Amino acid sequence: MSTNGFREDELVSRKVKVNGQWEIRTFPVVGGRLRLAHEENDKLSLQTTLVNWDGQYAVFKCCAVTAKGEFIGYGTANTQRDSRLAESLVELAETRSIARALRFAGFGLEFTGAEEVSHVVATEPESEQTGGKEGKPLFPDGNGNDKPETKSGGNGNGKATQAQCRALFALTRKARYGEEDIANLLNPMNAATFQDLSRLDASSLISFLQSEAAA
Repeated sequence: MSTNGFREDELVSRKVKVNGQWEIRTFPVVGGRLRLAHEENDKLSLQTTLVNWDGQYAVFKCCAVTAKGEFIGYGTANTQRDSRLAESLVELAETRSIARALRFAGFGLEFTGAEEVSHVVATEPESEQTGGKEGKPLFPDGNGNDKPETKSGGNGNGKATQAQCRALFALTRKARYGEEDIANLLNPMNAATFQDLSRLDASSLISFLQSEAAA
């Protein structure tokens, strides 16, 4: 399948249910669209406007002006659909509006944005749901599971891989998240540490942190 100019690290894969069957679908993070937009336009303008915020429902409008013209995208976020990121609804709505405006402008036109389907992880198959918690530290040394790192890099039982845990560690450190900030991200996912996340939840969280850094 064509990735339409996106790099591998700008794409995330998630399981979604299509006609009753689980399928793997690919979604680009907003940072990939932004990179393409900047590379293909000498002049690029992105203007976001907060349309609504009542504490539970956020709506943003983004006007993207490229060499092709002006494109409008709206992004929404609410406490019910986006409970996992309830502390960042305004930022999430703004990021979604940017992703949609750039999509309409032709950057990954055939791809729904990863940020637009962050709620999809709530419908993961039972076999991939996270198991019990083990009370591990948020930022462990080494590979994070007190065992030698294996080639496969997985934690087993559908849990986040070692690579995902390292990525989350790096992204939260880069964003200067404290332990309380990280706990606020993990609590809605019923996880105490990155290792407790399912692979899908970890992928969603990585995508969100990447989009925050790119916004």
